[in-house]
Amino acid sequence: MLGGTKLDPPLISALVERWRPETHTFHLPCSECTIRLKDVDLQLDLLVDGEVITGPMASVAQHSSNY
Repeated sequence: MLGGTKLDPPLISALVERWRPETHTFHLPCSECTIRLKDVDLQLDLLVDGEVITGPMASVAQHSSNY
């Protein structure tokens, strides 16, 4: 769980397949979509300003197996 939001591995996989790194957008059936830092702030209620947090991250598979 991330900030009270349950991870959805199939959704994450679908988005990864539609990500286009050359344009930094998701190519969806209806159009292109860009996720802004403000969108992350609004959707996940994560702080997007302040001190930087770095360190190793657990994989999505590890998180999903806990639920």
